[in-house]
Amino acid sequence: MSTHLTRPAVLAASLVAAGALLAVPGTAQASSAPHTSTSGSAAEASAQESGVGLKKFQERHGLPRTGSVDRATAKALGQASDAELHQTFKTAADLGPEELANARTVIGVGKGAGIPEQGQVIALMTAMQESKFVNYLTPVDHDSLGIFQQRPSTGWGTPEQITDVPTSSKSFYGVADFGTNPGLIQIEGWETMPPGDVCQAVQVSAYPDRYAQWEQFARDLLAQEGPTVPPIP
Repeated sequence: MSTHLTRPAVLAASLVAAGALLAVPGTAQASSAPHTSTSGSAAEASAQESGVGLKKFQERHGLPRTGSVDRATAKALGQASDAELHQTFKTAADLGPEELANARTVIGVGKGAGIPEQGQVIALMTAMQESKFVNYLTPVDHDSLGIFQQRPSTGWGTPEQITDVPTSSKSFYGVADFGTNPGLIQIEGWETMPPGDVCQAVQVSAYPDRYAQWEQFARDLLAQEGPTVPPIP
């Protein structure tokens, strides 16, 4: 069992130690270059190519084939089986444009905080399992909100903080300046743990085995989108 350390005590040390995993086998080597004028164009290009799988999902469920997540689509996604979700989401292009933008934000915040790519993969896995990167502004389960389905009642922040994607990403990584819950870098030994186990150590989910199924998707997503995502401070 991992030992949860307090956030301030391990922040700097964890980032230094985790730096050794910048080249994890099978993990994308994402660029950490400063924000450039081309990054916006890259994000726009990704958005234009998005929603492929989502449109097929909507068609199967008799929903308008928009390629974007509305209330009805979000409800259908929440009720879909893992098998159908894997059929729907095979590449980054299958996400809706807003959801792909949220995934890119998770990557950017990780870069800005100096989180190694393995940690970024874990964050992407978590958000994919929890919400498919849909930023829920109203509770879905209990008082869970946002792309990580964090709960105000359990110390993850205010609803406004949780539904702000950059802020909730910082909270998941363990680099936010608020909250007492352990984030990624407060999980002792996270660098060498199975990624799905790290997701569970942060999230404490009732379904601990479901994160691992999205590992390859997360790695592919990082490989495709990471090189054009600038760091977000």
